[in-house]
Amino acid sequence: CSFSGGSSGRSLGKVAAAAARTASPQRAHSAPAPAAQRGAASHKQPLVTPHDYMLALYWSLSSGDVNGSALHEAGLANTITSFVDKGQDERGPQLRRQRYLFNISSLERDGLLGAELHILRKRGEGGGVPSPLLRLHTCTSGKQKAVLVQMKAVEDLFSSTWEVFDVWKVFRGFKTQKGQHSQELCFELEVLEHGGGRPMDLRTLGFARHGRTNKEKAFFLAFGKSKKRDLFYKEIKARSGHDNKTVYEYLFTQRRMRRAPHQTVKARLRCHRRRLHVNFKEMGWDDWIIAPLEYDAYHCDGACDFPIRSHLEPTNHAIIQTLINSMDPESTPPTCCVPTRLSPISILYIDSANNVVYKQYEDMVVESCGCR
Repeated sequence: CSFSGGSSGRSLGKVAAAAARTASPQRAHSAPAPAAQRGAASHKQPLVTPHDYMLALYWSLSSGDVNGSALHEAGLANTITSFVDKGQDERGPQLRRQRYLFNISSLERDGLLGAELHILRKRGEGGGVPSPLLRLHTCTSGKQKAVLVQMKAVEDLFSSTWEVFDVWKVFRGFKTQKGQHSQELCFELEVLEHGGGRPMDLRTLGFARHGRTNKEKAFFLAFGKSKKRDLFYKEIKARSGHDNKTVYEYLFTQRRMRRAPHQTVKARLRCHRRRLHVNFKEMGWDDWIIAPLEYDAYHCDGACDFPIRSHLEPTNHAIIQTLINSMDPESTPPTCCVPTRLSPISILYIDSANNVVYKQYEDMVVESCGCR
């Protein structure tokens, strides 16, 4: 990334903190369950267990259940991707340093705004040392030296909490020596006695990773805003692994298998918005779409007859075309009833690299129809 976005990344931290409070170990039970967990017993299990933080973040942003200023700043990002730690604890009598590894090969670099590292510190013994100091730095690799990322004091040794590190300043220029983007991100954590003294055993402070569930593993968050409109179709294509023609054939087959029984065709009404309910579970996508599992998309249907009513907001061209069609139907086709205003929805899903992603997709719900 060649541009600076540090301030934007820090502003997103407010929303992240709000979601983190909801998804903290003490309050995880208070986070609203997604429809996938509230629904029927036939629901397929997701390919990846979504983190409580991502669930809380989705519900906070999609429902507006965060304070106004934080929600406004969250609007800077339309994509938030989480990557789960792949590192393992070293064997030995003491654990002085701990490496956190993340495969970020699937991360889109354009439009990144911020990056954070979240590490769960469970309730530990503490070793009787007040306010030990956490030091996070990058890993030494080849000729690349370790860089100090952040230092912070542990405030409460006797309660579990998520330690959050702002790692955006490192990620901005994270490239290999050949100029290509690195596929792996590595951080190293150590704890020093108060005042920058001797290194402490990370196990005594609750950082040991042995026996942790997926929801307790450290995760790396990347906040971004795409400069182009992302098509939901692109993710469907990525998951199917087929070319355009094969995907369209697949979707057509699903539609043909699930379509309602044939009904008698009635006379068409004037152009208006009609209900279209989308159920991802019925489409067989509930193993990778976490939330929402269903929503009302609506669609436009009906005739654009002359004279076109003003609430249909016709263009001047549509008015002329409709007029010509009414005088001579064979000379030109009628105008079409199409969406004139659409709104976005947020989707929490598992991408083709098995990362949990929050993304806002534009133009997913029809708000009004008109003649064009």
